[in-house]
Amino acid sequence: MEKIAIQIWKNSNIDKEDFKKFLINDVPHSLKDYISSYQVNLADEDVKDAAGLIQSCYPPSPNAIVFLKVKSLFHFEQRLSIFESHAKKFFSYIISESKIIEADDSKNLDRRTDGFSQIVFLEKPKNIETFDWFDHWTHHHTEIAIETQSNFIYTQNTVVRRLNKESPNFVAIIEECFPSEAMSDQEEFYAAKGNPTLLKKNVEIMMESCSKFIDFSKIEVIPTSRYLVI
Repeated sequence: MEKIAIQIWKNSNIDKEDFKKFLINDVPHSLKDYISSYQVNLADEDVKDAAGLIQSCYPPSPNAIVFLKVKSLFHFEQRLSIFESHAKKFFSYIISESKIIEADDSKNLDRRTDGFSQIVFLEKPKNIETFDWFDHWTHHHTEIAIETQSNFIYTQNTVVRRLNKESPNFVAIIEECFPSEAMSDQEEFYAAKGNPTLLKKNVEIMMESCSKFIDFSKIEVIPTSRYLVI
């Protein structure tokens, strides 16, 4: 089984609703015989209140991210061309998935997941060894991200390889889902509602950990609406 993440920039002559329908209805219908899982994350109007969370070192940010699973990329890769009709460009990555916090996704099928989904793309700073980078992320930062935030879904994806030579050299793709209030309320985001002291503490702990392995000049943070289709 291989999981693929696809960054998609919408073609300018495509209407937003047509783009949404294409990704949520048309693509999975066409690929249903080849995929075992299909999820769409859209940067749409439903997450406009999260604009303050956006970070883009490779602007503009993609309009959508698709996650899908196939038995073998070898037999599937050519079918990625389905996105060409509606995409100005798209970058694809083979990824390895680790579900840190899971929700009951049977309740999310064929509907927008409650709250919002924040997708983060990370590159490894050149001054950190690969082993040390992953050691900090998985053995130190993961627990901090759980304890200091209100995330109710947390998936870590390690990039196995890029499928486009011109794409950024991301090493990790993270998905975290938060309550809607966290779009614009830091206390809600950092699991410190009504407690400014705890907010300050959680932000400091989180930022200290991030500074040890994240290059903030090479990061993408994209708030999205999450649609689990298959």
